[in-house]
Order: sequence, then structure tokens, then C-alpha cells
Amino acid sequence: MISDYLKEVKKIIEEKTGLEPSEITPESYFEDDLNLGEMELLEILNELEEKYHTELVNKKDDMETIEDLIDILSEQIE
Repeated sequence: MISDYLKEVKKIIEEKTGLEPSEITPESYFEDDLNLGEMELLEILNELEEKYHTELVNKKDDMETIEDLIDILSEQIE
């Protein structure tokens, strides 16, 4: 299931940023590697919240990498 979350997160980031899928890895830092600002990250989290009916924005400060996001997402859903 975690790989499904990764695919979905990568798809949303690709749509928002135009980055290539190969540039987006679980180890990618939102700000340093993907050049995502706070507003872009909030948009991504909001989209994931709607899709999975969960709360992510309030955990934003605990997320630095895609892996952090996927861990939090999987904890809340499973």
C-alpha cells in the first residue's frame, strides 16, 4: 500500500511542479530537492487530504521529505 501512496504523491508533485518522476524519490526533501515552497506543499497536502479523507496539514511541520509524508499518511489511513 505504501507504494500506492508514493505513486499518488509523485503524481501530484509532477502535476504541480513539472518535475520528472525520476527526480522525485522518497528521500527527496520538499524544499531543498524539489524546490517546493510552503504554499505548494499545502496544496499537495490538501489534495491528499481530499483523496484519502485524512488530516495532513496539521502535521506539516513534521514533514521534510516525501518519505515523512508517506509515513504519516500510511499511519493515519491504516
